[in-house]
Amino acid sequence: MTTAPRASGAVLRDLLRGGLPLSDYASVDPVLLDLRGVVARAAWPDDPASRLRALDSLLRWQLARFTHHRLAVPARLLFGAAPEARGLTLTERREKAAASADYEVHHFRKRIEPEICEQLADMLNADSEDLRSRAIPPALGQARKPLRLPADVFAWEAAEHEQALSVLWSGVYALRAALLAAAVATGTGGPDSAQAVDAARTALWRLAQTLNAAAAYAVAYGPSVLGADPPTEPEELALLAGWYPVLTDELAAELAAAASGSDQPEQFWTAVQAGSAAAGANSWCTDLAASAAAEEGAS
Repeated sequence: MTTAPRASGAVLRDLLRGGLPLSDYASVDPVLLDLRGVVARAAWPDDPASRLRALDSLLRWQLARFTHHRLAVPARLLFGAAPEARGLTLTERREKAAASADYEVHHFRKRIEPEICEQLADMLNADSEDLRSRAIPPALGQARKPLRLPADVFAWEAAEHEQALSVLWSGVYALRAALLAAAVATGTGGPDSAQAVDAARTALWRLAQTLNAAAAYAVAYGPSVLGADPPTEPEELALLAGWYPVLTDELAAELAAAASGSDQPEQFWTAVQAGSAAAGANSWCTDLAASAAAEEGAS
């Protein structure tokens, strides 16, 4: 069985001389370009330049959410992801990073720098492992002419499938945005704040919308996403948006039904509270806010 590529601290440390943005894929170790999280995010996976752009974006995203709170700012400075580090040499970036963490430069280079790179490697590997599906959204490109379909029934069917898949993926990305907003609201105002409560309810609405779109896709095209490898159920795509509390099948069905008739989160929440799903929905929102608060405390 082929072993999946894994990032290492040593490989990431090789990127430090040039820093971000990455500009030459020939200078990047192929193992980073072959990471599952990079391949899945590349607009054109077979194009090394596209993978390089995906790797650059993924590195910036992981550095923005660096799990080691004390080293988050030094990590961004070291790799050149912070605005004040752009255009600086490695020596200059290292000096700024060491100063931000109150370390002597030599100690930072010998002890802290490897720790940062190992932590970032762990985050990249965890990201790849979290991608349980090879299903990817429809590729987008700059349009140079109007979209016109040929008078061909197969072209129409392909367009209808891409339309359904795009609706499903739009739900996944909207859910991702809502989960991020909920984490920010909890982190800034606390799990019991009004903004955290509203953000959790909106996240549940987005999840319900995604499950509703997944159910519609399954009715039209079957129990697996066409072209996904390995086979992936439509509702499994919601898991790619990020962690959220588990829903029972019964509760998920009730929430999806409520979402189908609700254009706004307030309307959705009113419908949910009027039915048998109220207790489960309240518990889900509480658990989501509590989990974000626990992550904040752990960092």
